[in-house]
Amino acid sequence: MSRSLLLTWARCRNQTTSLSTSTKSGWTSLSFNRPHMSQKATRPFSVSTIHNKDQDKVKILFFGSDSFSVPHLEALIQEKSKPGSIIERIDVVSPKERTKKSKRDAEDSPLTLLAKAHNLNTYPSPDRKGGFDNWTFPKDKEVDAWDYGVVVSFGWFLPDDVITRFKRAGINVHPSLLPKYRGSAPLQRAILNQDQTTGVTVQLLDPNEFDAGKILAQAEVALPENSTYRSLEALLAKKGGELVVNVINSYDQCRRDAKTQDPTKVTKANKISREACKVQWPTWTAARTERLHRANGFRYPITAAWTVQDSGKVLNISLFDLFRVDSTNSSTTQLKNAGYAADGKTPSATSAPGTIFYHGPSESLHVTCSDGSLLGVKAVQFEGKKRLSAKDFHNGYHVHSGSSRFE
Repeated sequence: MSRSLLLTWARCRNQTTSLSTSTKSGWTSLSFNRPHMSQKATRPFSVSTIHNKDQDKVKILFFGSDSFSVPHLEALIQEKSKPGSIIERIDVVSPKERTKKSKRDAEDSPLTLLAKAHNLNTYPSPDRKGGFDNWTFPKDKEVDAWDYGVVVSFGWFLPDDVITRFKRAGINVHPSLLPKYRGSAPLQRAILNQDQTTGVTVQLLDPNEFDAGKILAQAEVALPENSTYRSLEALLAKKGGELVVNVINSYDQCRRDAKTQDPTKVTKANKISREACKVQWPTWTAARTERLHRANGFRYPITAAWTVQDSGKVLNISLFDLFRVDSTNSSTTQLKNAGYAADGKTPSATSAPGTIFYHGPSESLHVTCSDGSLLGVKAVQFEGKKRLSAKDFHNGYHVHSGSSRFE
């Protein structure tokens, strides 16, 4: 053995060696630390797996449908564009949207339009009739498998054989502080129930039940006063986009800290039906009706019944642009002066629920509710007809302020 080799062997033998382990993106590296050796020197006593920087990158298959999912995809696209981002590629699964002109025609959803604008690959979601049984998982010659499936307001329950295709995880963003408000209408329920706070949850997809996965991250948000569905949706979608990016960037830590949902605290947030939006004048207050309008009016308008004076025919009528009338400090004289005197009648504690009073200065209908409170209505619409202003309805349908009623 040469003198140089003997000296090298002696130095290595006398060093204190320690074993270090690192795990990153599935790669494990084992090596002996040698503080006195040059970085360029050969290290005969190391055992390591070659670490390829490309393995830090992740591929995402994004599942979404409606306007809530769009800001989440935008956030991921923006993150992907940053220097040093771990996101290598994003592909999108999204349904077609039916046009109003014809049920046979279809057009791209806003999510698909966003994906195409950024040159992302797009794939169709399952057909409404066939579901996942007739759906083919996306294939791409450049992708052996996606690391994450990110599901945001998709509308479909991903089965286990789809979830397990992702190398790392299938995750979902839900607009509530789970386990509160599991279901399809958490925003509506938060508004209707006058919650002070709400939030966003990123969870693992559960193969057996909607919204039951382990919680990876949550963000609490104060519920702004007089929130509508759309305004709250925009607020939580922005927060959700930030949260899902954070989870992707720190998934290993989030996974280690993941929390199982407490089954004793589960509450449901089922859809609010069209029938549930028909006003019950004898029992509903103006505040309750107006909250329902803010919560679900984007989907179904508040409706009532109207009896046509000449024929006696009962028609369904939709009420729009609802607001609460503050008359708590108004005496009868003040109400007359405020514009209720046209027919000689003003709202009072004895007014039957559903009674209509036309208010000239605001050109709106003020309708009495169960507790004597007043619901303001700016516009109405009969089924199959054009929308009418409250003024035109009052003038054209023989509405007698103080005696005509909605049923």
